[in-house]
Amino acid sequence: MEAVLTEPKTQVLIEEHIVLRGVSWRIYEQLMKEHESRSAPRFTFNQGCLEIYTPSQKHEKKARFFGDIVKTIAEEREMETLSLGSTTFKKNNLEKGVEPDDCFYLQSYDQVFGMEKIDLEVFPPDLVIEVDIFSPSINRFPIYAEFKVSEIWRYSDDEVKIYLFDGENYLESNESLALPKITGELLTRLLAESETMKRSAWLKNVRDCVGIMK
Repeated sequence: MEAVLTEPKTQVLIEEHIVLRGVSWRIYEQLMKEHESRSAPRFTFNQGCLEIYTPSQKHEKKARFFGDIVKTIAEEREMETLSLGSTTFKKNNLEKGVEPDDCFYLQSYDQVFGMEKIDLEVFPPDLVIEVDIFSPSINRFPIYAEFKVSEIWRYSDDEVKIYLFDGENYLESNESLALPKITGELLTRLLAESETMKRSAWLKNVRDCVGIMK
C-alpha cells in the first residue's frame, strides 16, 4: 500500500471508500495481483482514478440475497446459470477495471459451458449485480459498457433499478430482459423482505412469487 500513497495527487475519504487520483495503471495492476486471493478490499479504476473500498456487512448481505434471487428464479424456470461472483472486468488498453458484486450467465450459459477461463471481452455476462450502500465516486456503468454487458441490476437507497444496454448507454427499464417479467419493484420488495423473514421462509416466498409469473 505504501507505493500507492506516494503517487496520487489528491485523496478523498468517504466512509468506507478511498478515492485516489493520479494513480498509474501499473500500480492498479500491482494492487490487483497482491489482493487476487482476497475478497476485500475491492478496486475500481478509470484512467488514473482509483477507488478502494471495503464492503460493509449490509453490503455483503444484500449482494448474497441478490444472488439467491437470481439463482432461485433460474431454478424455478429451469434455466441454467453460472455465477462468476466479483470477477474482475479489466481493459488494459483503456485503463479501466471494475469488480461487480456478482455477475451471471443465463441466456449465454451454453456458450461458456465447460470453459476453464472465460474471456469477458468475447463472452460478457448477461447480468451484473451492483450494490451501492454508499454512492461510488467512479461511475461503473461506462466500464461495463466497454464489455457490452447487457443488463445491470443496481441496489441503491433501498431501491432496485434495472438498466439495459442499448449499444451505447444504460437506460432504466421497468422489466428485466435476462429474466423476463421480473421488475425492479418486485426485486425491491424481495430484498426488503429478506431482512424481516427467516431464510427458508423467504426463499419459499421468492419461489412463490416467481411461480405466479410463469
